[in-house]
Amino acid sequence: MFKMIVDIGNTNIKCGLFKNNNLIKTIILQTKQYSQTFIKTIISKSKVTSVYIGSVVKNIGERIAKDVYTSFKIKAKVISTKDFDSSFVLSPFNKKEIGLDILAFALFIKNKYKSGVGISFGTATFAVAVNNKKIEGVVIAPSILLGIHQLSETTSLINTKGFGLLKNQLSFGKNTNQSLASGASHMARGFISSIQEYATKHYKINKVYISGGKSHYLQFTDKMNNVKTIDEVILLGYNELIKTI
Repeated sequence: MFKMIVDIGNTNIKCGLFKNNNLIKTIILQTKQYSQTFIKTIISKSKVTSVYIGSVVKNIGERIAKDVYTSFKIKAKVISTKDFDSSFVLSPFNKKEIGLDILAFALFIKNKYKSGVGISFGTATFAVAVNNKKIEGVVIAPSILLGIHQLSETTSLINTKGFGLLKNQLSFGKNTNQSLASGASHMARGFISSIQEYATKHYKINKVYISGGKSHYLQFTDKMNNVKTIDEVILLGYNELIKTI
């Protein structure tokens, strides 16, 4: 018997299967390819008994909840910003604008580490600074990877078709793929360092936790002081929330 948490992002839908609050398996589908068959197959094969949905994309969360109920008569819980009211003081923020993924990341940091900065390299890059029940603020930036892929549209000699990140790629490249991978790694490293420096100076927070997208390729962060990579942190953050509702 499993609890399923669905994290709907702009690029991918991630279905996390939890047992005894441990993430056992993650199933991923591109958001634009979602169909009722996808969710039916997961629930049928995995013996899912409860479903929770967090989404940064309008309407898809409600659609999946409807599909779950139609097929299995399971009433899925669609997570909202209000569900985080007991975890954080959100009055300084516009609740219509702050993403559930940001709040989930913040809650994971609060519950596991009390304070820290979470950085997600997803379709958009964001950083959130957390100090117990207080969210100090959020930084949002364009995706480094999307920016690299757009190079092929504006430059004649750079073809990003087949581009892939290379682990630990910081050295200067000998071909286009190596050079682009090095550029992405240096940009990510610069973003992390700048965020960490500011958070340390202004909020006395120097620990940084990284997740999202291709963060597992950024293994050079292991050599950066007080920087740690965590897999599937949004799903884990939603799981922390579910314990309270």
